[in-house]
Amino acid sequence: MNLAIIHEWLNIYGGSERLLAEILGLYPQAQVHALIHNKENLVGTPLDGRNVKTSFMQKIPRVEHLYRGLLPLMPFAIERMDVRKYDVVLSISHAVAHGIKTNSNQIHISYVCTPMRYAWHLQDDYLHLHHLDKPLIGAAARLTLGLLRRWDRESASRANHLLAISNWTAQKIQQAWERESQVIYPPVDVERFSPAKVRDDFYLHVSRLVPYKMTAEIIRAFNELKLPLIVVGDGPEMPHLQKMAKGNIKLLGYQSDEVVTDLMNRAKAFVYMAVEDFGIAMVEAQAAGCPVIAYNKGGAAEIVQDGETGLLFQEQSSRSLSEAVLQSSKLNSKAAHESAARFSSARFREEFLAYMKKVIEN
Repeated sequence: MNLAIIHEWLNIYGGSERLLAEILGLYPQAQVHALIHNKENLVGTPLDGRNVKTSFMQKIPRVEHLYRGLLPLMPFAIERMDVRKYDVVLSISHAVAHGIKTNSNQIHISYVCTPMRYAWHLQDDYLHLHHLDKPLIGAAARLTLGLLRRWDRESASRANHLLAISNWTAQKIQQAWERESQVIYPPVDVERFSPAKVRDDFYLHVSRLVPYKMTAEIIRAFNELKLPLIVVGDGPEMPHLQKMAKGNIKLLGYQSDEVVTDLMNRAKAFVYMAVEDFGIAMVEAQAAGCPVIAYNKGGAAEIVQDGETGLLFQEQSSRSLSEAVLQSSKLNSKAAHESAARFSSARFREEFLAYMKKVIEN
């Protein structure tokens, strides 16, 4: 099978890149295509040294820093990537990869993390992040995002088959694109965790520090609770959060997988408030025997078994989180650890290979 895998931006090693690495482990001869590729940021990861064919966007000066602001250019770029020589095209999409153009002799499978979130439910966050929320420029930006939504919906018909990373994403695909999709949860390396027999007395939050992750609300809650909280992650919100946080809260910035694994193995509970399409960090926490306290929407509702492996709170607010934290003392570390096996890499490989076999043979 001559296989092309289409990614969007390969400049960090995050959730969709881990998914890509797992698929390449199954199909090592596949050719990877991406809009942009930053080799330096992938040194030491499973994608280190991988040959990647890129779009014309790779030639834009400082594109690795500017790419999110170039979202309106991405449909044009993805449509001009040439994949005609491949039998099967697999796109991993959370923005535009599903819009790759194929012909009737090819099979196109799109594994969808989400429909283009910045053109749909995170439009205001995108405009604020890129300083496009002023009256005049904001009107033009909203018009552009409206055109992107139209392209997103129309280009979704190009894939022959759709996979979704969660039931939540499948619902969003149905709402935005009016198409059915099959759910295969992404792989999580649950084997790397070794839960501590005695948990330490701190709570943990791991996230990119951007507005929709709601880290500010988590800090507000722990400012009031006066309980120890460790925050791992970096992003544009960091200066604001550092000013907010009181002495019981430590912001560690970016940390290696080894440090995060150790913290999860020891933490009393993992707290999360964002609405995620899946939520790998929540699965990792449970694999470490760390119960999860999360907002009851999105992937969290599929990952956390309320009252057993964690607690789900009903409002996206510091008060609702605080109430859940105060009720969390009897959560079961063993149950959380055992539950994470549902999302293992071994389970993913079995389901994904079976799906590919069925699609290609039919």
